[in-house]
Amino acid sequence: MDELSQEIILVISSLLPLTALYIQGQAYFVPAVKMIGIQSGVIASLAIFYYFLTGDPDLLILGGILIFTRVFLTPYILLRVIKYRTWDRERVKVLSSFLINVTFFLSITLVLLYAVLIRVIPEQYLVLLPLILFFQGMFLIASRKSTTAHILGYVELENSLVVMGIILIPPPLIIDATVFLDVLGLVVISSVIIVEKRDHEPEEELVG
Repeated sequence: MDELSQEIILVISSLLPLTALYIQGQAYFVPAVKMIGIQSGVIASLAIFYYFLTGDPDLLILGGILIFTRVFLTPYILLRVIKYRTWDRERVKVLSSFLINVTFFLSITLVLLYAVLIRVIPEQYLVLLPLILFFQGMFLIASRKSTTAHILGYVELENSLVVMGIILIPPPLIIDATVFLDVLGLVVISSVIIVEKRDHEPEEELVG
């Protein structure tokens, strides 16, 4: 892979933690759900770019699956089933949550950069961004009470695993299909739960 291709991949991948920061700092449900679709679109574009680099048709199929299921279908199901209005929001202090998230984001970046990339896999520095996205998804689940935020956090976790697979070892089609079914089932089941109860206390957990 030439230097220009690596820079393009780095630029595309750097959009992922930015979208995660937006979701973490967004109290309104509709923009947050739409942003998870944009985040998935970034991953789809990354998969398609890797297809042009490697010629692996699995990556092109993966890009198509991501566009269909996560860019369009997942946000559509969430917004259609839940029927959120534009002004519906979670009861959360967005500014304080955002500042905490930025601090967490920078801390995790430094720790992973030193402990994981430099010491363990120095040649795979691009894997830093999906790792950050993974921790962003975990933090979103841990720091918010609404089930919608939990769903978006789980989707971020799935997205980070897909990106990591694209960067390290291109996933076979069977793995792509499994991820698709997992996310689709999660969205459908969780949508039913949200209709009954939108907020959960910290001691309550989603059990799959």
